[in-house]
Amino acid sequence: MNYNNFINKDLRKRYLCAEKRHPRLRWGVLAAGSILIGAVIAHTPESEPESSVQAELLNLEKSLSNNTSFSRLSQPLVLPDNPLSPVAISDFEDKFENWQTIKIKSGDNLSTLFDRAKIKASQLIEFMQLKNAVKHLLKIHPGEVIKLNTDDDGILTGLHYDINLQQSLLVERINNALQTTTIEHNITARPHHATGVIDDSLFMAAQKAGLNDNMTMELAAIFGWDIDFVLDIRKGDSFSVIYNEIYKNGIKIKNGNILTAEFINKGKSYRAVRYEDPKTHKIGYFTDSGRNMRKAFLRSPVKFSYISSKFTSKRYHPVLHKFRSHKGVDYAARRGTPIRSAGEGKIIYRGNKGGYGKVVIVQHGSRYSTLYAHLSNFDRKARKGRRVKQGQVIGYVGSSGLATGAHLHYEFRVNGVHRNPLTVRFPSAKAISRNHLARFKEETAHLFAQLDVLNRNQLALNQ
Repeated sequence: MNYNNFINKDLRKRYLCAEKRHPRLRWGVLAAGSILIGAVIAHTPESEPESSVQAELLNLEKSLSNNTSFSRLSQPLVLPDNPLSPVAISDFEDKFENWQTIKIKSGDNLSTLFDRAKIKASQLIEFMQLKNAVKHLLKIHPGEVIKLNTDDDGILTGLHYDINLQQSLLVERINNALQTTTIEHNITARPHHATGVIDDSLFMAAQKAGLNDNMTMELAAIFGWDIDFVLDIRKGDSFSVIYNEIYKNGIKIKNGNILTAEFINKGKSYRAVRYEDPKTHKIGYFTDSGRNMRKAFLRSPVKFSYISSKFTSKRYHPVLHKFRSHKGVDYAARRGTPIRSAGEGKIIYRGNKGGYGKVVIVQHGSRYSTLYAHLSNFDRKARKGRRVKQGQVIGYVGSSGLATGAHLHYEFRVNGVHRNPLTVRFPSAKAISRNHLARFKEETAHLFAQLDVLNRNQLALNQ
């Protein structure tokens, strides 16, 4: 067996030195060790660690959200409590003094981690016998952290690794043998609320209300099909939000999803509640009547930019210096700003197109198509013939073609005819089915009621 594929050069040297002293022992250990090491080497992906953590949090909250009491302000859901978990970890780490905190890099495996911590090669072979520990370290991700402890002779005495949000792996040497323990953490989800009035911008108002940027983007995404956050926002507009906060062992670690929210724009109220459709099992946001907040198309393909030129039949062209029709909308934004596909569809064109510069055209079914022009570059996944999801990045803002500055020229066509993207009526996504509408109203009524209480309290404070 070619063990060079499994063991790094330094480890190989140690085995070659051992061969001179104990040749038969060396081959026996090598054969067993190579198989074990080859079986557990982690194939670390190139993706950022936040993606896996974010997915884990979303899956966890989804499982928690299936319990209807999870959404009630008076009855936050608490998973089975294990008060010993934070204490157990603290006591465990206090037993040792020489902890090494190692951040996992792309391409790392147990061999490279042990070698970086200057742990003896023989310890890796011993560690491989701990099946319960090894199975949790099969897939380690860049950005994660593993804590290792050794004595002065390079013998492994302790290991601490967070398997996921809810579990931690502890390995300790007791009576000259390694033993493993899996700790279950106490995860709680507590509803919280925030209200705000817009004076300058949505982001500033949300920040004053205690919402971070991710929560603000989520709020805008919920109402983004009905409200154009580039053009429609006015001073005096307001919002109310009830959302989850996720706690681990009593310590807040993250804001969860928005449970229900209201946005008042130019005096008109828009309300939405988070709900999992029992038929499709898809989670979305719906009005109190069960209408899906999501539309087939995004109102704006560029987040939080401003419109520099509108849809018109007569517009003075800044490059050609003459009047001509403008069959789209121009969004001024910084070069490199991501451009999102307005809807789900198939890319039918990607390349240069005269005065349009770099262009992407997406076909949405048989009736609709959208065009994105003056791009600086294309997204590598957005190739001709590929399908794209709504909101997927397809390119980046630039000034290619006949353009005086960085902006996106966006066109919306129905049956080949140009339509104004700012006023065209978009088809809605599927609403709650009639068979499940009564259940939907019953399960979400308390959330809308809580929103009413929140608004009344805020109104009383303002008077």
